[in-house]
Amino acid sequence: MVKQYAFFLSLGLLFIKSEIKAQVIDGDTIYVGAKTVVAVRFPSLPTNFYTNPPDAPYNLISLPTGFTIIAKKKNTPPAELFVIENKRSHRFIIFNKKHSDEDDIKNSDYDFSSVKKLKERVKQLEEREKKYNEAIAQADKLYSAQDYDNAKVYYNTALGLLNRPWPKDQISKINKQLKKAKRKKRNSLAGNDS
Repeated sequence: MVKQYAFFLSLGLLFIKSEIKAQVIDGDTIYVGAKTVVAVRFPSLPTNFYTNPPDAPYNLISLPTGFTIIAKKKNTPPAELFVIENKRSHRFIIFNKKHSDEDDIKNSDYDFSSVKKLKERVKQLEEREKKYNEAIAQADKLYSAQDYDNAKVYYNTALGLLNRPWPKDQISKINKQLKKAKRKKRNSLAGNDS
């Protein structure tokens, strides 16, 4: 009887843990401007929120169910933001937008003020991650086949979905390859084949 009770208790705890994990935001980007205060709200009051590095040049000011963020200056480097609320640990990337994009920032909605909204955002992020992985797989395949023009299209698609280093690095490599091929072609047409 005790073993059976312990089994159901552990099963219940596992369900609760997986239920909380399904509501955790990981790696979402929050765009912040130097002249725009951005509010981020959660279902419950965060018990802790902090940036990594700790001295990142962003001001975080408490709200009743969240906080506001403002960049201390223009061209502030990105930073990680960790938020702990109601046994959930969220991780964001704070990304400073240029002054010209600040109107877009004002319209940005970082309202995770209910569990339903959190779940919806997590689902959107999972779908974006899936599309990103599909685009990267196709781009890598084309890159291996040296179809650089089409590979670049897929890397740009992936970059539009998630701002990550891999597609940026690959696009840079492709641009070098295309420049090299163009130079080689120009030299061979000029009779300077090297």
